This record gives sequence, structure tokens and C-alpha cells, in this order.
Amino acid sequence: MTFSDSEGAHSTGTRFYDGRSAAAHAVTLRWSDAFLSIDGEAGELAVWPRARLVVGEPDPEGRVALSCKGEPGRVSTDPATLPAQIIPRRMKRRHYLGWLMVGVVALVLAFVLVVRLPAVGAALVPRSAENQLGEMVEAVVVGKHKVCRGEEGQRALEQLEARLAHAAGIAQPVHLEVVDRKMINALTLPGARMVIMRGLIERVGNADQLAGVMAHETGHIARRDPMVALFRGAGIGVISATLGINLGFADVSSLAGRLVGLSYSRDMERLADANGVAYLQASGLRSDGLAGFLR
Repeated sequence: MTFSDSEGAHSTGTRFYDGRSAAAHAVTLRWSDAFLSIDGEAGELAVWPRARLVVGEPDPEGRVALSCKGEPGRVSTDPATLPAQIIPRRMKRRHYLGWLMVGVVALVLAFVLVVRLPAVGAALVPRSAENQLGEMVEAVVVGKHKVCRGEEGQRALEQLEARLAHAAGIAQPVHLEVVDRKMINALTLPGARMVIMRGLIERVGNADQLAGVMAHETGHIARRDPMVALFRGAGIGVISATLGINLGFADVSSLAGRLVGLSYSRDMERLADANGVAYLQASGLRSDGLAGFLR
């Protein structure tokens, strides 16, 4: 009788009860294509045809009982010692259900990490660290571009933003820069920072539309959306490395590129719109400027 090495010997606390006494024999199971050999310390104790094997239900400890039709005795063993071909379908279904549950739990954890954890992580970042990060990122974003320094225009923008920030309940002053770029855009950065491109100022039809855009961006600042988006898009490892002990040695250029390339979620944008309208109204300004600009 030849036994296949591919289904070799197993001994994981397997016990054989011969049916004639109450003694439990420590055994090793050896499987061939047609037979199961039950080997004890003194030699072979029984040989059962695989076609006549019966696999019982797992007991509370997860062990199963093997028996053979027409033969005395039974074997108590771990299901892992059984070849896949003889595991009953009901046990396989439980196995698949177990993996299904693992998958469900993994999806729930992924939801928490992707949707909930970024907001929690952003809230835990100290303001001082966020301000330092914002300062470094702004230096990279602005880069070699010329910053518009018209005193009168800068003062008007800062006064407008101060009114919006007050309405938004932002405690620290919003740092505002106008960059000499044709791009029609405005950015919010960590640490209550706003960057407005010259192209945006040239494109708006009137002051109310510019105020509407700034109010929208102020909504992102008030909710710390840049940090939330950074946690969500760049990963917690990148953020922790950036905001950790070695803050000054982090790859800020890479992080700035990630931040500029990130997009806010629909919920973030919707809240920024709604809050921006509220800030405009609280500041005594027209609230239809943003809608007019987008049209």
C-alpha cells in the first residue's frame, strides 16, 4: 500500500479510540488516494477506505470525529488534518461565511479609516504644527511666482477676509496672498492660509463675486478641510512623519504637491458653499456673488 507524500502525515493531538476500550491512542493520520492509515507508536492500528469515511460535526473545541462505516472505533482530530476533498460542504460553507464576515469587518474598518479618521486626525493636529506646515507648504506653492504687493488692493482684500473670518468664528487671522498667475483659482492651505491667483481676480465680474469665492474658501478654513483632505489623500504615515519630531526635515515639496492636487469631497464643497453664504449674510454682504461667478 503506497501513501502519497502530498497528503503526508499529520499529528496535531489526534486521538484514536478503538471501540473496544476507553483508551485513547495518540496517532498520526496518513492519507492516500483511497485509504486512511491510522498509525500509533507501535505501528499501524487501522486502515479505513476513504469512500466509507464519515466526518462528524465539530465539537465545542472545534475538533471533528472520523469514523468508518462497518469498522469499530473513531478518530478525534483537528479539521486542518483532513484533505479538502472529504470536508463536508456544510463545514466549507461555515468556512466561507467566516471569511465573508472578515471581509465585512474589513470594509467597515476601511470606511472608518477613510471617512471618519481623517477628520479625527485633523482635529488632533496642534494649531502650532498646522501653522508651521502651512507656512512651509505656502512657500512651495507660491514658489518663484511673483506675489502681488499693491498695498491698497491687499488691504481691501485683508479687510474683507477679516469680516468673513469673524463671521466664521476663525480665531486666528487668515494669511492671504495674491500670486501673479493667470490661473483662475484660489487655494486654502493648512494654518488658515488662502492663496488667490491674479487670474481669478481678473475674471470675476464684480466685488460681490470675489467676496463669494473668498467666503467659500473661508468655509474650508473654518472646518480645517485642508488638513482633513491631506489626511485622507496623503495617508496617515505621511502626515505623522511631517508633523512629528522631524517636521523641519520632511519632504515638504512632495507634500505640497499632494495638497494642491487634492480635491475636497462633495460634502466639503456643499458645506463650504452653505457656510460661505451664511458668512456673507452675517457680514452684511450680498450672498449671490459665488453663484453669479460660477454661472
